[in-house]
Amino acid sequence: EKCVSCGQCLINCPFGAIADKSQIFQVIQAINRGDEVIAEVAPAFVGQFGGKGNVDKLRQAFSMLGFSGMEEVAVGADLCTVQEAEDFMEEVPEKIPFMGTSCCPAWSVMAKTEFPEHAECISMALTPMTLTARLIRKQRPNAKIVFVGPCSAKKLEAMRRSVRSEVDFVLTFEEMAGMMKGRGIDEYTKLEGEGSSDFEVASADGRGFAVAGGVANAVVNAIKVIDPEREVNVVNAEGLENCRKMMKDAVKGKYPGYLLEGMACPGGCIAGAGTMRPIEQAHKEVEAFSSEAKFTCANDTPYMEYLPLIEE
Repeated sequence: EKCVSCGQCLINCPFGAIADKSQIFQVIQAINRGDEVIAEVAPAFVGQFGGKGNVDKLRQAFSMLGFSGMEEVAVGADLCTVQEAEDFMEEVPEKIPFMGTSCCPAWSVMAKTEFPEHAECISMALTPMTLTARLIRKQRPNAKIVFVGPCSAKKLEAMRRSVRSEVDFVLTFEEMAGMMKGRGIDEYTKLEGEGSSDFEVASADGRGFAVAGGVANAVVNAIKVIDPEREVNVVNAEGLENCRKMMKDAVKGKYPGYLLEGMACPGGCIAGAGTMRPIEQAHKEVEAFSSEAKFTCANDTPYMEYLPLIEE
């Protein structure tokens, strides 16, 4: 009952005795049936499959696997950023003493479970995975949506009845790499880079969700756009033990009016249980990829008009 599906046991067990439940078979079955299957890929994808962030080449690799399309979850991260920024400005400190970010499900579940009297202090904003899925569903109502990311906790989130996640299947980067290898795609960087998208590229801040501190940074930047005069104090923690300590301190009043960012995996999503890249290298590659974004801040992206339509 204490498990929050962070997945750290998967990578720390010296005998490899623990495994999460895979949905590779179900995804392949859907593709073989001829279903429209769309992949949504988490911002931490950079470098995981051998490349350094060429989205069109990755789309081609997914197409070769039988997927009908691929979108960046960083698009949903932009929506999540603005949602959390608006919530923070409206609720802190008038309604709640501090606010914790919502995008890491393992941190969010831990905080709400172990500190139930302060559960309302964790943002109710939908996660980038869910927001991206709902955005895709607006364009492709009959599609099967597959979240591909670094996180085993997303498998639990997608099954939660309390949130209409719209996500049909969840695969880790490691599982997706297995599918690519089975198809003979060892490095997608060798591909031509053909592919299409229903959406434009995400912002640099949205792509930065993959690294620790990136979520809080994006929210602060969004608040500055809305209210340049407002200053936001931030504290972030990596690893559940540090997240627990941060939450205890916040409950005691150490962080009045603060924005708290919690990440269950040390280093952020780039250190998730389903990743394959050294953390420091992945961090550099995500930063380099983010710097190439067309937009800097989440508020600048063209998706904000969809937010009221997909929040409920």
